[in-house]
Amino acid sequence: MAHRSMHPKNGELVEVGRIQLWLHTLYARYEPWILRVLDLTLRFFLKVRGKFILVVLARLLNRFLPTGEVVTLEQATDFIDTISGLGNSQIAVGPCRCQEALGKRKGTYVTDMVIMYGAEAYKKADEDYTDLSPEEAKKLLRELNEEGRMPTFYACMGSGGWVFAICSCESEICFPFRAHQAAGGVLHPGPDIVALDRESCTACGKCVERCHFGANSLTNPTAEVDLTKCYGCGLCVSTCSGGARMMVKREGYRNRYYPIDLVSKASAH
Repeated sequence: MAHRSMHPKNGELVEVGRIQLWLHTLYARYEPWILRVLDLTLRFFLKVRGKFILVVLARLLNRFLPTGEVVTLEQATDFIDTISGLGNSQIAVGPCRCQEALGKRKGTYVTDMVIMYGAEAYKKADEDYTDLSPEEAKKLLRELNEEGRMPTFYACMGSGGWVFAICSCESEICFPFRAHQAAGGVLHPGPDIVALDRESCTACGKCVERCHFGANSLTNPTAEVDLTKCYGCGLCVSTCSGGARMMVKREGYRNRYYPIDLVSKASAH
């Protein structure tokens, strides 16, 4: 079986070697245990106010553990269409690894969407992972978006950017999000950023409720957005009652994991 994946630097589907697949399968098998240990470490150093140590640990661990790039729902579903059109629609889904590892529940439990060679690795490691069709995957992403989850593309540890999963992250249980808020470097802004038309703002406050990064705030009489905190998930746009928000291209965007060039080419055709 071809173990195909995608590298954002060249925007092509390429074969993943057997060693890479084996290593990621091994990681997938022990991921809940790894997350429990990391969560205990995070909470300990937060309790003793050891932020400097957390930052150093984060930089070291990011060389080996997955990191993510936040994208909009539309970008995530466009990606699903792209890999389907290229004949590589391997997609599987299983329990949220963070909820499973930490024994906590919030909203939908089966959310961990793995793609391409990631689907093969996780199905080998955990029998709870089952196949999804592209249409089922897009439907699940839309449902999770309504719950307030943000699509996040994750790349394999130490691989230089091999995309293997689309997680739907949130701020309460999700370990990568909490680790990022504590030490930085785990999550990265996506291709887009929000633009606000203050004249159309109704000050409904939904943008404040939906934003996990605290980029939105209410002032009399309209909302404000701190663009330095906007990671480009688009959650505030989808529920803006006044239609005062839209997503625009992020100036100076540095492509990290999301294969924007490949998706753009596929959409053009």
